[in-house]
Amino acid sequence: MAQDEIIWRNRSPFLVRMLVWIWHWNSDRAGQRPLVGRLTAHVALAAIVGMFFLVGRVQLDTIASASEGIISPHPAVTVQPSSSLLASTSRIAGLRSAGPQVVRRAEIHTSIPVRPRLKIITYMVQVGDTAESIAKRFGLQPTTLLWSNPEMERTPDLLRPGQVLTILPLDGVYHTVQDGDTLASLAETYKVSVDAIKNCPFNALPEDGSDDGSLVVGSKLIIPGGTKPYRRSTVTMYQGPIPDDANGSGTFRWPTSGVLTQGYWYGHRAIDIGAPLGTAILAADSGYVAFEGWTDVGYGYLIILDHNNGYRTYYAHLSNIFVTEGETVKAGQVIGAMGSTGNSTGPHLHFEIRYNGYQTNPLIYLP
Repeated sequence: MAQDEIIWRNRSPFLVRMLVWIWHWNSDRAGQRPLVGRLTAHVALAAIVGMFFLVGRVQLDTIASASEGIISPHPAVTVQPSSSLLASTSRIAGLRSAGPQVVRRAEIHTSIPVRPRLKIITYMVQVGDTAESIAKRFGLQPTTLLWSNPEMERTPDLLRPGQVLTILPLDGVYHTVQDGDTLASLAETYKVSVDAIKNCPFNALPEDGSDDGSLVVGSKLIIPGGTKPYRRSTVTMYQGPIPDDANGSGTFRWPTSGVLTQGYWYGHRAIDIGAPLGTAILAADSGYVAFEGWTDVGYGYLIILDHNNGYRTYYAHLSNIFVTEGETVKAGQVIGAMGSTGNSTGPHLHFEIRYNGYQTNPLIYLP
């Protein structure tokens, strides 16, 4: 017998060596034994093969049982699973029966709760900012920005990059004390209670305990929950003769294409549509040009169309104007080009629809 065969036999499992030995023994003596001997040898060989597969199956069943938690290393100890474990097991079984599932990865990051600010801060307006986006960033209402920044309040719906805003720690009004102000008068003006002003931890008030105690002129107070009336921007309109054919239909179309960057709210009674510089601006309805040119109230270059039926439309921040005052325009006519003039943080159209002077929500009218 060769040395390699001897080494292989010594290193093989017992059942394999037995199987090979019987095969060789049976082959060597096939011609020397009667038929009964040969049958006996074949039966023994088949029995060993059967034992080989039986042992392998028992081992596989043992592994499978262990993976399912059936085999316990301490069978004498009875463990009662908790209700949470049972619920988890049921949930896992349901997922298995439902087929392949996507399991959420464990989140290992620490969740840090949002904490309130403890002081007044400032923020510099960036390109693309709107009153809504800034307010959302600091967890405030957009009106709080208006009522705590006098410059923004004068042009409530307009911003410019680099403008520095005061950011209050809570919603309300930031008031500069004037001569004759009292807590009672401030409470009446801003529609809050005297206690709301007195109990605000950010106010340094006199400690005389009087509701109408003297306040330091020039000092600032936060009026929690206070409100102020809205002041509309006005522009001097065209006073010449009205063209006979300048009548609107009362049905409006979108004045340009782009992305709606800011909607209609208390301090922004218009919609903003962002698009590349120079994008065409169209007349939303037929009418005549009641104003065109530069404004000093934050609109920049502005066109106002009077539709001769109580409606007027405003097109602000233009980079170019293609019509003149008193000119008749038709719905869909190009009247200007999109820009970023005036108080603007980027190219967009500030679009208003006013009815009898009241600034309505343009989205009500647009298709």
